[in-house]
Amino acid sequence: MRTRTVLTIILILSLCLLLAVIIYPRYMHTKLASECVIYGGLTDELRDSEFYEDMQSGKSFCFMGDSITEGSVIWGIPWYEPLTPYINGDIHNLSKGGWTVNDLLTHADIIPEADVFVIDIGVNDIIRAEDMDYAATADEYISRLQKLCENINSVSPGAKIYFIAPWPIFSDDDGIITRSAEFSDALIAWCNTTEYIGINPIPVIYSVMDTESPSRFMYNTCHPNAPDGVGLFSYAVLQQEHLRRAGD
Repeated sequence: MRTRTVLTIILILSLCLLLAVIIYPRYMHTKLASECVIYGGLTDELRDSEFYEDMQSGKSFCFMGDSITEGSVIWGIPWYEPLTPYINGDIHNLSKGGWTVNDLLTHADIIPEADVFVIDIGVNDIIRAEDMDYAATADEYISRLQKLCENINSVSPGAKIYFIAPWPIFSDDDGIITRSAEFSDALIAWCNTTEYIGINPIPVIYSVMDTESPSRFMYNTCHPNAPDGVGLFSYAVLQQEHLRRAGD
């Protein structure tokens, strides 16, 4: 009788573990992914961008980044989830929570072949500059991104590369806010001197949050929630790309 009781308890605990570790996360991912849509819907204005045209072209995409691209804190929902219905080519994801540019350099051997690379990395470099693995300055950040482009081009010569400025960080630390602006400005200025396309979605994100509460869109100080937050981030990328094309 005691053996049967122990086995029953083990079975129940195993089922609970299976539910907590596998079944429930998959359920939440599926549920939230189905609810993710672009903030305000896909308008003709948002379609009027080079980024959207690449999405529709059938080209393969590789999204690279950190937890915001991996979606690791929101049930595996990446920031670009609302865009996936409009990407007609294959989609690859090379990202991990906590990653910096240096981590992408370290994992150069697993960069996949793709026609278009969309890279949004830098939040962890900005927040944790005291660590030797993180870019201490905006110049070092750009230098590492240059090396990343070399690695990408060695795998996929002629690939188009989009860089997205580090996502907004809602912090009371003035040093972090200053570094965030420095990294973003340096990225866009550098892209403007190269063939790479730089997108800074932060002004669009802030313009929406000026009229609506940030708590609607943010999971914490630097991660969007799902579905609203990723819907806003996806919208901001397309909107800023439209404005770039329009010359604003």
